Amino acid sequence: MLRINRDILISIGAELRARREALSFSQNDIANMTGLTVNTVSALEKGKGSTLNNFLLICRALKIQPKDVFANDIDLTPLYTLPPSTKRRIDITKKLDELVNNSDFFYTPKRVAEVIEKLESDKSESNKFSVYLTGYCKEGELEYIKEGNIKRYVKKK
Repeated sequence: MLRINRDILISIGAELRARREALSFSQNDIANMTGLTVNTVSALEKGKGSTLNNFLLICRALKIQPKDVFANDIDLTPLYTLPPSTKRRIDITKKLDELVNNSDFFYTPKRVAEVIEKLESDKSESNKFSVYLTGYCKEGELEYIKEGNIKRYVKKK
């Protein structure tokens, strides 16, 4: 386990133990109220691995809101960065969302090539764009008009 997460789990366990002790409950009492074993309760209080389900069971027994256990903000910086291809997909998705939902671009039927041109993307990504646009059709945002082998996408009315 990463040190950063271990320290957070130890802090959470200490918070739960302090609450249990303030209520004069033993670990056995918590085990009886949750259906967990004393060893599981003890492990969670020591910051050892547990499940979200076990955490919630213990919060119920202690009558403590889960959000209250997280007294301090946690640094939520991801440990690893997304690959460039994923960043590109997210960027395209945001731009397409903007075109579909917040512009008049699709008020007239558009071919995939026109969408690619509008977003200044590479023509080699036309298959990806076809898939993206089909997704908007499935969601009911767009519909397509088929003219021979060509699809034109338009805002659904």
